[in-house]
Amino acid sequence: MKANIGVISRLLFVSIIASSLLFFASPGLAQLEDLEPLGEEEVSCQPENLNTIYDQFKSDSLGQQQVGIWYSLAREEFKYNNYKRAIPYYWKVLVNDTTDKFKIVYTKLTQCYYNLNQPDSVLVVCYRGLERYPDQVLLHYYAGLVHDLKGNTECAIPHYEAMVNANPEEKSYWSKLAYLYYKIDDPKAIEAQSKVVELDPTDVEASRLLAEIMEHFGEDPLEARKKAYENDPTNIDNAMSYGKSAFERGLYGDAVQPFESVLKQDPKHTVAMEYLGRSYEGMNQLSKGLNHYREILQIDPRNVNVLCLAASVYGRLHEFNTARKYVNNAQRVDQGNGLPHMIMAEIYENAVTYCMDKRTGNDLKYDDKLVYSYAVDELRKATKDSNVSGEAKRRINQFEAALLLPSTEDKFMHKNRTTTNDECYSWINQ
Repeated sequence: MKANIGVISRLLFVSIIASSLLFFASPGLAQLEDLEPLGEEEVSCQPENLNTIYDQFKSDSLGQQQVGIWYSLAREEFKYNNYKRAIPYYWKVLVNDTTDKFKIVYTKLTQCYYNLNQPDSVLVVCYRGLERYPDQVLLHYYAGLVHDLKGNTECAIPHYEAMVNANPEEKSYWSKLAYLYYKIDDPKAIEAQSKVVELDPTDVEASRLLAEIMEHFGEDPLEARKKAYENDPTNIDNAMSYGKSAFERGLYGDAVQPFESVLKQDPKHTVAMEYLGRSYEGMNQLSKGLNHYREILQIDPRNVNVLCLAASVYGRLHEFNTARKYVNNAQRVDQGNGLPHMIMAEIYENAVTYCMDKRTGNDLKYDDKLVYSYAVDELRKATKDSNVSGEAKRRINQFEAALLLPSTEDKFMHKNRTTTNDECYSWINQ
């Protein structure tokens, strides 16, 4: 019986959601036309009064044959969507059925009132039915749905809990329960959303939501994203999500595999290539990183970010002239972009470190200070771009505070020379 109810619930799900858009179409809730009014002063999960005017039709001497006739009449009206005409017959069946033969009448009445946009009546029937049949899933479904639509989240939750207990394999119930828990800031949302992912590992959105929910409650979402990826390594979105999370944590080795799996599915996925290159950079495997950047530039030669990434790697490899060429290419693509200037400043810094290491002794010479001044000139150009101006100004302040730039005395002693003489810096003057 539970399996049949689950099937019915799934069939109803789409139509119920569609009709819910009409549920509050009028400025206020549709008022009860045939039931006693309910109190509106406080939000109460169960209506205070479950009695109705139809209780007067209850008769202890009435035969069950007459109950069957009323049910047949109601069923015919319901079949043709004549809900108002079906309601009195269903109520007569409800108050006079002593055999449990017609317990479905509760869900039929609920559907009538729902389709007539009478939510309070829906709740009266649901709670009255649940007193007699506490495991009837469709009654929990409608009660939970109405409470949720009315904004009574805490009232809706017990009904969805009952639904997942009755149908633990129904993904939509778990998904809704996770959402309701999240609305009231209950960490049980993690467990519920984890069940959604478990039931459908291919649901990328469900995996993404689980990670977000875990972050909201202060838990590490990395394992959730890893599990989603491992459940389906061919899913590009899951692989990218896990790879990015691992990369952002500095777990560069862990990030490599998911990005490589993306490229197996889509060999021209430039974002995965870029992250893979940056991951290899993070592991100090610069040549591997550079290979991925060059591969991207074959597909997208005007990619400023990747041109700058490649320039940075060449600078770290002490191929300064090549690094500058990549910077120049980036500047030609987007002259207003401050990033190429930031990278050129970095290249100058790397050059000073390289040249000082090559010499005996670590004294900072005038040519070294000149090259640092070139770096500052690039940073000043970068400050014109609001995207990097803050970082550029911070680095300028660092240079000045560390006394790395030529002083007035330095300039006087070297006759205000502005070009380098050191052979190690010869590439700058080319």
